[in-house]
Amino acid sequence: MKSMLLASTCAFALTNAAHAQTVAANDGPNQVDEVVVTASRTAERLRDVPASVSVVPAAQIKDTPAQGLNDTLRLVPGMNLTMIGPDVGHPTAYNEGMRGLPTTETRFLVLMDGVPVNDPFFGYIQWNRIPLDNIDRVEIVRGGGSPLWGNTAMGGVVNVITRAPTSTELDVDAAGGSYGSYRASAYGAYRVSDQFALSLNTAFSGTAGYQTTPASWTSYGSTTLRSPVYTPTSFNARNVGLRADFEPSSDLTGFLVVNYHSNDQVLSTPIGLDSQQTWTYSGQIKKTFDNGGALTATAFHDDSHFVTNNPHLLSFTTEYNSNVHTTPVNDTGGSLTWSQDLPTILKSYSLGVDVHAISGEDDAQYYLPSGALAVPTIVGGGKQLFVGGFAEVRLEPVKRLEIVGSVRYQYYRNFDGIDTFPPAIGAIPASSKTSTDPRVNVRYAVTDSLALRGAYYQSFRAPTLDQLYRTYADTTAGIYEGNPFLKPETLEGGEVGLDFNRPGFRSQLTFYSTTITNLITQRNLVPSEYPTTLGVVCGYDPATYAYLTCTRNINAASALARGVEFEADWNVGHGVTAGLAYTYTDSHYTSNPEDPTAVGERLEGVPMHNVSGHVAYQAPAGWRIATDLRWVSKSYGDAHPDDGLIQNAHFVMDVSGSYPLTRYLQAYVQIQNLTNSRYIAQNGGGAPILGTPFEVMSGFRLTLR
Repeated sequence: MKSMLLASTCAFALTNAAHAQTVAANDGPNQVDEVVVTASRTAERLRDVPASVSVVPAAQIKDTPAQGLNDTLRLVPGMNLTMIGPDVGHPTAYNEGMRGLPTTETRFLVLMDGVPVNDPFFGYIQWNRIPLDNIDRVEIVRGGGSPLWGNTAMGGVVNVITRAPTSTELDVDAAGGSYGSYRASAYGAYRVSDQFALSLNTAFSGTAGYQTTPASWTSYGSTTLRSPVYTPTSFNARNVGLRADFEPSSDLTGFLVVNYHSNDQVLSTPIGLDSQQTWTYSGQIKKTFDNGGALTATAFHDDSHFVTNNPHLLSFTTEYNSNVHTTPVNDTGGSLTWSQDLPTILKSYSLGVDVHAISGEDDAQYYLPSGALAVPTIVGGGKQLFVGGFAEVRLEPVKRLEIVGSVRYQYYRNFDGIDTFPPAIGAIPASSKTSTDPRVNVRYAVTDSLALRGAYYQSFRAPTLDQLYRTYADTTAGIYEGNPFLKPETLEGGEVGLDFNRPGFRSQLTFYSTTITNLITQRNLVPSEYPTTLGVVCGYDPATYAYLTCTRNINAASALARGVEFEADWNVGHGVTAGLAYTYTDSHYTSNPEDPTAVGERLEGVPMHNVSGHVAYQAPAGWRIATDLRWVSKSYGDAHPDDGLIQNAHFVMDVSGSYPLTRYLQAYVQIQNLTNSRYIAQNGGGAPILGTPFEVMSGFRLTLR
């Protein structure tokens, strides 16, 4: 759970620049000469970028059995994503990690067309907001991203670049499969003239779901049997997006986008209902000048509404709706950026300012087993304002040496905070913070094929509205208090790497080390602080034989995250492409005064080893077959392995194949988890969640151009 405080909305400029770039003729998933823009805010060939970068092209996404983008991103080195599919966990369960950071919160930034996908109140990522068939490519930049991208980019940035209409076309996709799963999508573009184009993307998907809860599980030293009320988790999602691109003159371009997303979920039990609706509006205007300069203005507004029902067991066979949370949130941002190319040692520079405002609250209603309200509606929420400025320079002091330096000054303010959870803090005084974060990237091309690179950076992540102002109760787990006095988490680190590229082949090897301070964790309340409302008994409850934890958010821990990342993509030839990725991560707590026993233990949700690979064959006749392989070592749901919150090591093989029936129509089959490996993929202390079982989807694609 938790929120995102994004300071930089400048991704619009990068998104539009990316659409304008061309790529090499290689259309497979190994586009080693592709032009990317996320790493340094300037367009560069992927093989020349002075940072640790991966690109996932549309072809690789289309030809894998991924049900959500997170399924595909697990194959990328450095990504530490929740091992459950995009539709089987509670929406707030998708707290993700990058570069060895713990998955207790989301500590990297996801953008789609310049709009942050991270939830503005809680911080989680709703992957179903990103329709797979609307993606042109995904750029992943690892390492501290705050100097360019602001707050949430502590561990890096995932930049989803969607399709831009280049011609009149129509793509239709429809499929069905195991567990009542289905999906249907359509992308249509109409080129009205050379100056104006419209595109529409719709995507609908759903599943009746599989049983996500094991028959029994052990945690905190005790074994729990699955209640008969637990049911398969069902999910339905809908996305509709309309985009208008305009170019009234060769030096003036822009776009407007309207997106609507909604989803409904029945989570674990029949009354565990969740629903979300999100409207997003965004736009950009870019003016270029004859002297190599460009001025870009961007804006977005995101209006979301989230409702979640949290049932609890009265007995082994009966349940009741314990509490209902309604969370309306508004998220608005804009930026103004000037960039300038120069024919000197100073190759380019950029200057920008941006603003980001978030307002939201969680309205909670707690019920007695009789159905009566236990207390009046409890409110927790507030507002945040972020104003930032950044500068970046790109230098080539000598041939083959590139230096990119950037720095951001960030001001943010928390205000209008309120927490009415009994005994109720009430109105909370405003607070403000500032942060200055630099980054320097250096790359030296030893030869045309071999290059050395390094980077130093600082980043931060501010506490979310959820962490600051929201106190909530779980009658089977405890009470979790917000803390309006939290400080931002900070990261400092660096990396060294080696790039080796040949025609049709790209590889990167990176060693990184970072220290994280002021990690937000919890401390247990002492008996004098125990709340006495809502029937929650902190400590041991003899009525339920359960131990209920009552905690408060605090800045308490420091950690070290270091590791090795390797990635290679190879266009073998004769229709064969292949890739290999490996991540080794050593992430552990270095201090925690509130919990000294955690020192030396691994950070939550971070496996030590992650290996993945893919192989594909495209036949001259047009049919294609591909496989994705992934092995992940075990990890833990908390910092104490003895608690038994183990997320199992597992091996998964996915297979897909397609065949052209006509020039325009293609049939395909996609299989997830071919060997039906069963493993606990998420384990946070409640009922653990099993990973995706053997699933088959088959369907048809129609492409008209």
